[in-house]
Amino acid sequence: MTTHTTRSASARQRRISEQTAHVEAACRVQLRRRALWAGTGALVLVLVIAAVVLLVPRPTAAQGHQVPTEGNRQHVDQGTDVLYRNRPPSSGNHYPTPAGYGVFTRDIAGGNLVHTLEHGGIIVYYRPDLCDQACVGQLQLAYSSAPKSQRYGVVKMTLAPWLDMDQAVTAAAWGWIDGMDQPDVQRILAFYREHVDRGPEDAL
Repeated sequence: MTTHTTRSASARQRRISEQTAHVEAACRVQLRRRALWAGTGALVLVLVIAAVVLLVPRPTAAQGHQVPTEGNRQHVDQGTDVLYRNRPPSSGNHYPTPAGYGVFTRDIAGGNLVHTLEHGGIIVYYRPDLCDQACVGQLQLAYSSAPKSQRYGVVKMTLAPWLDMDQAVTAAAWGWIDGMDQPDVQRILAFYREHVDRGPEDAL
């Protein structure tokens, strides 16, 4: 009886040991699978982040440089000769009426354009002899893509022809210019965002 009982106990112990080993082996397989999935998920996440960093375009940084401001911001009668040292003008005495905002193909007096700059508007000057229809089309795209002023709810950008400058296109704010040989929509928009509504007079 004792021998039979001992054998039965040994058999049960073996079965228990085998079952325990089987369960432990299954657990190890499951842990390996979880680790594999976790590693794969982490790799996919890293790849997605890398793709976003590499493929999503970064905003263009504003360029341009300061130029000396001119005059004392006085109004002079419309039609009065006003000489500007900067080419194109970006500050100085000016006419009583701003040029307004939009895309212009006709000549606009510098005194009106400078008044627009004083109000925190952005003038994009273009030389008609260097800026052809395709060039003007890019400038129109910049205008139509520009965000509205948060203060006044309008796009405070003016596109205007101007012959007296060295480059094909020059973006101007009060005391700032950014000249370029070819139109660059993102560069113009970056300049606009940097300087709009920052003129010496807070006005439309």
